[in-house]
Amino acid sequence: MLKFLGKLFNRDLTTPAEPIDTNVSEDEIWEILHPTNKAELSKRKKNLQRFLQFATSHLTKTESQRLCRIGKSALNDTEDSFEALSEVASGEDGQRRGKWVFIQLDWKAREEITWQVSEILSTLGFGERWEHDCEAEFRSVHEALLSLSEWLTARGLALLHFETNSDFYCSFIVKSSDVASAKELAAEAQLTLYDHAEFLRQNT
Repeated sequence: MLKFLGKLFNRDLTTPAEPIDTNVSEDEIWEILHPTNKAELSKRKKNLQRFLQFATSHLTKTESQRLCRIGKSALNDTEDSFEALSEVASGEDGQRRGKWVFIQLDWKAREEITWQVSEILSTLGFGERWEHDCEAEFRSVHEALLSLSEWLTARGLALLHFETNSDFYCSFIVKSSDVASAKELAAEAQLTLYDHAEFLRQNT
C-alpha cells in the first residue's frame, strides 16, 4: 500500500494525457454496448444495406447512403427487417419529397397514392405520369395499386409489394427486368416482396 501511494504521489502529473478518439460510429457504439450476436447483426445490416442500395440506386450517392444508414441503425432496435425499412420509408428522418422511393399507405388512404407515384416516377426520370383521382375512381387502395401495377407493366416497369403483416401497404417501382434481383436481395434482407400476380392472390 505504501509503495502504491508513493508511486501515485510521485507521478509526473504535468504530462498530458493521450487524447480520446471520439470519432466512433453508431454501429461501433452499439456493438460495444451489445456484444452478443455481433456477427449475426452485422450480416443482417449488410444484407439490408445491399437491398437499400439497389432500391435507391437512382438517387444521388449521398442520399442513398443516408437512407442506408437509417435502415442499418434501425436494426439496432429491432429484429424485424420490415420495421427497419419502415424507418426509411416513413420515419421522421426517412425519405424526403423530391427523392421519393417507397409508396407507403394506410389501407384507406387512396388520396395519398397519386402524388407518391408521381414523385417516384419523377425521381426515376420517367416522363409519363399515372394521373387518377383515386378516391373517385377506385373503391380501395388495393384496387388502385392493381390498376397502377398494370399500367406500369405495359411500360416495362413493375410494382413490387412488401409483406407488412398489417393493413398498411408498402411498395416500390423497379424495371421489369430487375424483379428477380429485387426479390432475391429482399429475401436475403429478410423482407418478403410480392410481384403483381402474387399480390393479387394475396388480396383476393
